Amino acid sequence: MSTARAVTPPRSRELPAACAELAARLHATPLAELPEHEVLRLSGRYDAAVAGPDTDENEILRLLTRPFSRRLDIPEYYRYTGLHVAGWYFARREDPYQAGLLLVHALVTDLIGLEEREAGLHETTVEEGAERVLRLEAVLAHLGRSPIGPDRTMASAGLVRLAGHDGVLIHDLMVVNRCSGFRRSDKHDEHIFMRAVQACEIGFFLVRWTARRATEAIDHDRAEYVLRMSQLTWAAELLNVVFHALRTLTPELFKGFRDATGSASAVQSLNYHLMELVVYGYDERKIEIYKGFAHLAPVNDPVLREFTSLRDAAAGARDADVREAFAASEAPLHVWRGRHYGFGRRYLPDMTGSGGTEGAGYLKRFVGKAGLPSGERIDDAERLLTRFAYC
Repeated sequence: MSTARAVTPPRSRELPAACAELAARLHATPLAELPEHEVLRLSGRYDAAVAGPDTDENEILRLLTRPFSRRLDIPEYYRYTGLHVAGWYFARREDPYQAGLLLVHALVTDLIGLEEREAGLHETTVEEGAERVLRLEAVLAHLGRSPIGPDRTMASAGLVRLAGHDGVLIHDLMVVNRCSGFRRSDKHDEHIFMRAVQACEIGFFLVRWTARRATEAIDHDRAEYVLRMSQLTWAAELLNVVFHALRTLTPELFKGFRDATGSASAVQSLNYHLMELVVYGYDERKIEIYKGFAHLAPVNDPVLREFTSLRDAAAGARDADVREAFAASEAPLHVWRGRHYGFGRRYLPDMTGSGGTEGAGYLKRFVGKAGLPSGERIDDAERLLTRFAYC
């Protein structure tokens, strides 16, 4: 895969020594137990790295320590998930779609290795761990079937093999792996929860990105529309495959670390709300959510309310096949929303949802998407609609 920095000399496949030491400590430490003076020290290291020269070490230190910053107003969800590291990775890539495939592949491959190394050492039984590995391998198999061109998939194009020859890409994938995924608790099972959240965030982004490309292609480039809709359908199905793996996390195991995650909540996810905006249109039922979190305020921008959603653009297309392709792609998104609601019912049956919502009841209200409005189709001048979103 070509990268934005393909002319850059290959970089080390290891972190600078000081960064490697810090990353290892953060991965080994339940972050909810960090004393205040240690958090302040990490915040100071972030400020020093930002003020310092643009060295490789300072670049990595900024990624490692940003979630601890007391100077930045970072929503709790983003402090927890470390999605700024994925944003750093995507900003360095020319093709977001292929970049997303490779990133999910790298994160899931690493998680499989972790599960195999630690099988039977925690609350998860050997049998539960084996089933988890099988389901994670199914995620890799789904990745291999992803369309990347006419009659070409990730597997048939040898995308992973080719990536292995790109030193900059390998370095950047390693950075995402080592500079994110830090647990708040000492529970092993928080690993799959964290990586599943990150994989879903990448999935939300890929659905949104392909939906924007598909909307632009309607009535202009049929082949492009067909490709982008097939990619959108695949990305929507990825969400379901990831959720299937996540269900190896029982409600009891989930409760073992849920309190440590604090007020972090996917309701704060920009990628999720922007995905729904681009696919379906502005959802006025969420206006209190948008107002409740300052970083979601841009979703209320009149410009974003008024552009044509993919659904409305497809409904108005001259070609009936365009409408049928949208219906086919929307089906796995509907399934995912239902499964998300089911997750809430199973894991939060009588509990307030994270982020202050009413848990499963909040999710149920947004399973259906009929009647959401959108306006005139506009040129995509807003970076918010096309970049990987984080705060």
